[in-house]
Amino acid sequence: MSSATTPSLFAPLRTRKLRRMLGFELSAAVGVWILVLAVQWTLTEAGESALTVSSVQFAASVPFFLLALPIGAVAEFAGHRLLLTGTAAVLLVVSVAMTVLQQLGLAVTPVLMAAVFVAGCGLASVAIVWQALLPNLVSREMMAVVPAIDGAIFNGARAVGPVVGGAILASWGSAAAFATVAVLFALCVVLASTQVPTASGKSPKNGSVHDAVKTSLRFIRHSRWTRRLLLRVTMFGIPASSLWALLPVVAHEQLNATTFEFGMLSGAIGIGAVAGTIVLMPLRTRLSWNSFVAVASVAYAVVLAGLALVPLSSVVFVLLVVVGAAWVAVQSTWMIATHAVMPLWIKSRVIAFVLLTFQGSQAVGALMWGFLADTIGLVAAVLLSALVMAISAMEIIRCGILPSESIAPDPSGVEGPPTLPEAYDGRRVIVETTYLVDRGRIDEFLAQMGGLKSSRLRLGAVRWSIAQSAQSAQSAQSAQSAQSAEMFVELCAFEDWSEYQAQETIRLTVPELRLRAAVAAHLVADPCVRVLVRPSSL
Repeated sequence: MSSATTPSLFAPLRTRKLRRMLGFELSAAVGVWILVLAVQWTLTEAGESALTVSSVQFAASVPFFLLALPIGAVAEFAGHRLLLTGTAAVLLVVSVAMTVLQQLGLAVTPVLMAAVFVAGCGLASVAIVWQALLPNLVSREMMAVVPAIDGAIFNGARAVGPVVGGAILASWGSAAAFATVAVLFALCVVLASTQVPTASGKSPKNGSVHDAVKTSLRFIRHSRWTRRLLLRVTMFGIPASSLWALLPVVAHEQLNATTFEFGMLSGAIGIGAVAGTIVLMPLRTRLSWNSFVAVASVAYAVVLAGLALVPLSSVVFVLLVVVGAAWVAVQSTWMIATHAVMPLWIKSRVIAFVLLTFQGSQAVGALMWGFLADTIGLVAAVLLSALVMAISAMEIIRCGILPSESIAPDPSGVEGPPTLPEAYDGRRVIVETTYLVDRGRIDEFLAQMGGLKSSRLRLGAVRWSIAQSAQSAQSAQSAQSAQSAEMFVELCAFEDWSEYQAQETIRLTVPELRLRAAVAAHLVADPCVRVLVRPSSL
């Protein structure tokens, strides 16, 4: 995207609702990071192993893996105000409980891990619903830069949270840190219940959450663009997780940092995230998505190597500022790309899957790097993660995410099939499409049908097949057409009529329509479509 078509980074901030809800996001994220830091440092000072300390990152990340898709599906109809307010209320209750348990000396390791897990569940809900809410707060043009602002706020919490948390831990202890978290979540309850648009996220519920998840998985399976994006997210997420998993151990063992110094080091990442959003904006407008992510990944690899080899806290602080900028650059690029190209009907679920993949790779990576630090040594483990990140940077240039021309959110505007009579509701639908193909273009036709197959399955079909007629084409068309044509029959099965109708209306985008036009270019006559409904007795 060129700078000429990209809004100013600060233009969306003129929207009052967005400004106020950014306060919600900041408060929620600061609260979670204070809680996570308090638990990490408590376990580190207690002499726990690197694997135990890194398990805190696992406990914070694994809820995304477990809950992202269901939350993404629910966010399409349950209402964003209800979900965000409810999540903040649960986090408020947990933080109050942790304050009491810590004061009574009952916050043992399993309790601390459970608190982090619940906080991770809350963060997963906030992150996914928040991404679904954003397009309801600003225009589509603003979404070219809003994910970058969002990334700066979310990661800026990593600056505020650790610094504030470290200061509170050093001065008054863990109970005071948990009490501060409770105050922040109380503020979130107020903001969510008063500032989220009432109608945001409220739409008719079509099918169960289970059906929505199945549809999402089918779309991803047959969307090459989405699969490639998820691969790149994983290749970055696994080596990146070593920083979050092992930083407490590096600070304690390599740098001999105090509680407050650890908070400052953790906060440096957030400082870099905020500064990087502004400083890197000119570079973002000049580079492709892949090139921008590759540059940020190289910077991340260099910082990881420095983290392992440099014993000076002041130098490490500067390196962590750099890594914060690289972190938000990569994360926001994935979100910008997804918002830019995903059709509206599936966007929130794909965003949920992107977050699921990223946090899942963070969870797996955290355990892996913790285990390696205990097995081969802390320095060796961090250096190995730097090497993996460097490989990831090279790979994204060679095999990055695909150009967005193959997928776009623009609706086709065509009129779909009529509503089926109620007597046929709930029955499986089979759509039979007959093609008369120019005999000289059969190979090209079959090649295009591969793309059409993916399109049908991506948009809702559960079964697809094609067969060549063994009979003469003359029975279906004129003798003149039959002499130069071969007949092919395509069969698509849908769970019910609503899925078929959705494929032909709200899910049908301009790129999907181009696939159909490419197939039609090889025909000698218009396709003949016949819709069949399975008898209710079968």
